[in-house]
Amino acid sequence: MTNKPIAVMRYAITIIMMIMPAIIAQTKPVEGLRDHLPGLHALTNAKVVRAPGDVLENGTIIIRDGIIEAVGTAITPPQAAQVWDYSGKTIYPGLIDVFSNLGMSEKNGEHKNETGGAAHWNEKVDAQHRATDAFSVKDSDLNNLHKQGFTAAWIVPQSGNFRGNSAVIALGGSDLSEQIIRQDVAQHISFQRSGGGYPSSLMGIIALIRQTFLDAKWYQQAHSAWDLNMAQPAPETNDALAALADAIAGQQPVVFEVGDDLEYLRAVAIAKEFNLNIWVKASGMEYRIADAVQQYAFPVITPLNFPEKLNAETPEDAIDLDLQELQHWYFAPENPAILAAHNVSQLFTRDGLDKKQDFHKQLRKAIERGLSEDAALAALTTHAATLLGVDDQIGSIANGKRADLLITNGNLFDDDRTIIDVWVNGKRSQITAPPELDARGKYDLKLNIPQHSLSVSGTLNITGKPEKLSAELETVTEKKIKFDNIKLDHRRLFLNLSGDSLGLPGMLLLSAARDGNNWKGSGLAPDGQSFEWMATQTEPPAPVEKKSKKDTVQVEPYQPKAGWGAYNRKAMLVQPAVVVFKNATIWTSASQGIVQNADLLIRAGKIVEIGQNISAPKGALVIDATGKHITPGLIDAHSHTGIDRGVNEATQAVTAEVRIGDVVDSYDISWYRELAGGLTAANQLHGSANPMGGQNSVVKLRWGAMPEAMKIAGAPGGIKFALGENVKQSNWGDDNTTRYPQTRMGVETIMRDRFRAARDYRDAWNRYNALNKKAQLRTVPPRRDLELDALLEIINGERLVHSHSYRQDEILMLCRIAQDFGFKIGTFQHVLEGYKVAETIKEAAIGASAFSDWWAFKFEVYDAIPYNGAIMHRVGVNVSFNSDSNELARRLNTEAAKAIKYGGVAPQEALKFVTLNPAIQLGIADKTGSLEVGKDADIAVWNGDPLSTYTRCEQTWVDGRKMFDREDDMQLRQQVATERADLIQRYLATANGKSGGKVFTMKKSGEYSCRHDGHDH
Repeated sequence: MTNKPIAVMRYAITIIMMIMPAIIAQTKPVEGLRDHLPGLHALTNAKVVRAPGDVLENGTIIIRDGIIEAVGTAITPPQAAQVWDYSGKTIYPGLIDVFSNLGMSEKNGEHKNETGGAAHWNEKVDAQHRATDAFSVKDSDLNNLHKQGFTAAWIVPQSGNFRGNSAVIALGGSDLSEQIIRQDVAQHISFQRSGGGYPSSLMGIIALIRQTFLDAKWYQQAHSAWDLNMAQPAPETNDALAALADAIAGQQPVVFEVGDDLEYLRAVAIAKEFNLNIWVKASGMEYRIADAVQQYAFPVITPLNFPEKLNAETPEDAIDLDLQELQHWYFAPENPAILAAHNVSQLFTRDGLDKKQDFHKQLRKAIERGLSEDAALAALTTHAATLLGVDDQIGSIANGKRADLLITNGNLFDDDRTIIDVWVNGKRSQITAPPELDARGKYDLKLNIPQHSLSVSGTLNITGKPEKLSAELETVTEKKIKFDNIKLDHRRLFLNLSGDSLGLPGMLLLSAARDGNNWKGSGLAPDGQSFEWMATQTEPPAPVEKKSKKDTVQVEPYQPKAGWGAYNRKAMLVQPAVVVFKNATIWTSASQGIVQNADLLIRAGKIVEIGQNISAPKGALVIDATGKHITPGLIDAHSHTGIDRGVNEATQAVTAEVRIGDVVDSYDISWYRELAGGLTAANQLHGSANPMGGQNSVVKLRWGAMPEAMKIAGAPGGIKFALGENVKQSNWGDDNTTRYPQTRMGVETIMRDRFRAARDYRDAWNRYNALNKKAQLRTVPPRRDLELDALLEIINGERLVHSHSYRQDEILMLCRIAQDFGFKIGTFQHVLEGYKVAETIKEAAIGASAFSDWWAFKFEVYDAIPYNGAIMHRVGVNVSFNSDSNELARRLNTEAAKAIKYGGVAPQEALKFVTLNPAIQLGIADKTGSLEVGKDADIAVWNGDPLSTYTRCEQTWVDGRKMFDREDDMQLRQQVATERADLIQRYLATANGKSGGKVFTMKKSGEYSCRHDGHDH
């Protein structure tokens, strides 16, 4: 027999042991009575999913003071435990809300660096910021997350380019001190523009990111040196740079938030440059580069913001739909499955959803399109916890972990499941109260309204979920009548019935009380007359049949016919081993001149022989070019095609640190259209908003390649300068009158000042590098400056200046600067008064790249004449004609012909204006620009004289690959039309095609030009 006092004492000791950890784990004094809520719980009789693929039937979980003490199938609940019977329920690990904006008050573009201390000079660099610094959450926000099964959140700062540190918090607790699970999970960087000021373009953002990482490395080195030797000027204190120490050492992840698949590749490039450990908050377009994502193996946070609505409601709207938009509508829901099939480590986020409560609906779409349920669950639990470094506390149901649990009445991923409870750190929150009774089943209904001599009988069938009922009456005459507004309130049932179905105009209101298994109640007829009715149960609720996936989704497989977007390719075409063109008129733009009835032999993408009666090697691709003209591929010395999110970094006067090469858009349809005009290479230039602008990118039109593969290896670096109205802001409007310089004199002054700064920068590095290793450790080093690096390359003759210019006085001014600082100018661009100072240009520059026949389009070009190019050519200037336009770049051959019309330049020399001459100006004449043995096989095939307006380009070859063919193009047009029509019909056949919602449109590259107010672009 048990000794009662001893039993009572043991129970008291148990209670004391239960509350003691809570007492000793907090510093905040207790006000009033202590919390005596029980801390010992037993969750019994449930299906327990400890982790994906690890399931216990009829399991029990013991929770003590918020921690899981035991989990298993043969566990007896402790005597003092509060027992929760979860029979028929499933318990999952609580879900983690990944990349959450919970509690973040600032929005992108609105955040100001208000963390205090020694802040960075640019408020968009806020690396010292912690998400928890500004964390403020409402109970309603927590409740909404609980309703979706979330028990923890990875909260992320939301604004700036360097956004700061994220944290993992519990979605419960009385204050933040109890909620934080882990601080400083990762640093966060975004490619989004954030507010005004520098940077305003994508290339400017990338430059800021690169410079900041360089500064962070310098900061560590500088302070280490100063600590060893304080007898020198102290380096600045900068909290943002200090906060990046772990990131640049590879000890803290850096999360890049990207806007498309090309931005993913840009993030990877930065990671490689600085040896960063990166994760990528993805765009949802990674299916387009899944192989690359697999290769780089960086973890991905995948959004579920699949396009819901396309602008396809009218024939006029549908015909304007971009094929890329249609493809993305189809593939976005498959993106998670495609990445999973490529073994990409991924999490899922609600971020980007217009309605955050749609998260599970969107996740089910991904599952329907091929994602496994285990992969989906892991991404929200075990895998998320592991990646975030909190798997020792949350993410699975195991001894010693926090009791963060999710209880459902079925499979978490079923459409009809209900979330019953969530537990956060051992505290229960009820989400769905179970109904007191199950009203479902079949009943024999009898309804009498004597005043209307109406008697109704039949079978009442109540179906649906216990918490969301539907009802239908089948009368004895087999007529089926649906009830409206069915509601169960405790033990009373309320229904509405259309009187029209019974011959009574209006609505009948019915209510009834439960009487055993039956219903007995009253009603109100449309005319206000009362009546009675009853329903006697004849069958209990039928078990709900689960729909198979075949029943829930019908998606026909689809693959793009070619690539992503109209006329695009998933990869470059195969290069034929040997190609021979026979019997063509060949314009070599070289010493051979124009060769009649000639053959052209290409092997492995290189020109091997030009001549007559060349024997075709065995297996060669032989093309009969009789009656055709073959020229070198055309080269555009001034292009703004394929530049992503801004051709200008217009926020500062000197932006030599920005690089067009960082923002090449290989998907731009203009590349294909320019290939159709015989173009094979282009000089992508920064705009004309700055006296000293950004670095250029020289590319070949390798349609179907990724951006890096388009760049011409070995091409000298270049940079865009600009003179005149644009850079002194005289055509920017009345609100832009404060940025220096505001005069042409100021333009010269700032250029000279920055070149002097570059020389001082060089001297500082020379002094530092002359020190021995021991002395360097004790000396604060010069700071690496990307802007001055580029300007110093100009002085050293390693980077070519391509300067926007119009007036002769400014042209001469830049020539004097070049002479004073000892460098040769690459080209004067536009150069519409070049004819006045051609002799000076010949000496100071490699060449002049002009507009062909434009004049008087703004005040500073009133002296322009169409004979400009021919005059400079006769003086001996290397002259090219350029486009400065996506549209004009499609017909540079007829631009070249204007040198014949205005100035009588010989045809073969005029063609050089768009072939050899720009190649010389860009430093790529050893590779392309003329048809000579050993050069790249970049050629255009024409159906007549290439300088005639009646001539069309029929084929364009780049590196010996046929990148455009007019006959193939006709087939591609039909293919694109068929593919678009197919996808439009698929869209219209879905629910999305018949409902409202936000219309999805895809970002496209802009149309940029320097001709008029180019600073705006």
